[in-house]
Amino acid sequence: MRRALVVSLLLIPTALPACQCLLTLSACNEVALADRVFIGTVESVEPSFLNRWNPAKSSFPLLSEPTASLASLKDAYAKAFPNLPEYYKSRLAAAKTSDDMARLFYSIMAQGRRIRFKVKTTFRGEKEKEDSDDEESLEVWTDSGDCGYDFQEGETYLVYADEDEETDRIDTSVCYRNRRLSDAGDDLAYLFFYRNGGDESARLEGFVTSDELYQRDLDKAHDPEKVKLPAPGVILELNSGHGRRYTESDRDGRFVFDGLAGGEYSVSVFDAGYPETVKLLVGPARVQVEKKGCASQILLVPKRGSGQ
Repeated sequence: MRRALVVSLLLIPTALPACQCLLTLSACNEVALADRVFIGTVESVEPSFLNRWNPAKSSFPLLSEPTASLASLKDAYAKAFPNLPEYYKSRLAAAKTSDDMARLFYSIMAQGRRIRFKVKTTFRGEKEKEDSDDEESLEVWTDSGDCGYDFQEGETYLVYADEDEETDRIDTSVCYRNRRLSDAGDDLAYLFFYRNGGDESARLEGFVTSDELYQRDLDKAHDPEKVKLPAPGVILELNSGHGRRYTESDRDGRFVFDGLAGGEYSVSVFDAGYPETVKLLVGPARVQVEKKGCASQILLVPKRGSGQ
């Protein structure tokens, strides 16, 4: 996988750190790097024992009842993992001690959870297609511990995943931009242009801030979701040979321009009230946008009330 993770497995009685994402990406960059991007509805989560949202999941006696008999442990395994591959079924039948069962348990846990999706729309990966009645099923694996994404049966998601050449699996985690479809508005806006925009599918996004030390907090491995001292409600003008476009920064100081052709642009920031009242706060700043690419910019404006 392209992201290093620190995993805290379920049911392991040791003080391991929680999952840490060593790389986080914006929607535009996530789409560019993910092997698979699709909308799908969850059909099943296996093993059912690891499905957080399954109210009927069985209790598991391995660690909570160390004195349980071997027969009861095997029965619990069979109920908790009903669809074990033949390899694990053979190990289960051959187990002679509780230690054998424990090793089998952790081996199964290390495989993670298998999520079966009914794919509705594919943006990246095999069978890139429009919405249709010809839906395909796709299996995606996620970690069984803190790094695993809690997919819910019957719910529909926008999923980002990578193909693992060594295991021939498709994997995802909480470090990807997986979202319930109802919560994926910003990503879907970009994906609309990605699919339909042709050469005019690039995105320019960023923030407006009055924090003079903003560069100190920038981390190249993590796309910022917010900045200190944001400047909400200011007007941004995007200017190029294709004309001018405008948008307003949101409450976090964030702005987005989608559907751009590659080329050089200039960005200016005007105070609220533009164009009735013209007060230039900063700019024009020059930004190079690659064809079908992603560009970001943080713009520094004076603090309000500074008299500038």
